[in-house]
Amino acid sequence: MEREPTPQHWLIRASEVLRRVTSAESRFSASLSVNEITMLAAADELEAATSEATMWLGGNPCPDRDLGGRVTLMLHTCAEVALTAQRAITNPGTDVEGVIGRLGDLLAIIDFHSQTLDAW
Repeated sequence: MEREPTPQHWLIRASEVLRRVTSAESRFSASLSVNEITMLAAADELEAATSEATMWLGGNPCPDRDLGGRVTLMLHTCAEVALTAQRAITNPGTDVEGVIGRLGDLLAIIDFHSQTLDAW
């Protein structure tokens, strides 16, 4: 009979897929000071990593509701960052500079969730 994983065991298993998300988020953050092409590529990478992590989470639910909720919130925020950046860059007439302020706020939220997970 297989036992239910503990939250710590689940987090260890989740760390590989979550590390790809946080690495993509770090590259996206750095891309904000480069150019729009780099930012778009980083947004695409963040979207792919976030989608993969969301799929993994769907097949591997967290046994701790609070921890799972934090991970889900972080992934939703990452998806919002990627989508916001992609739309801002690919839609003519968008004030990209104005969107960068919003992206900075979202990145701060992701950082908060990431630090919370690190402390878990």
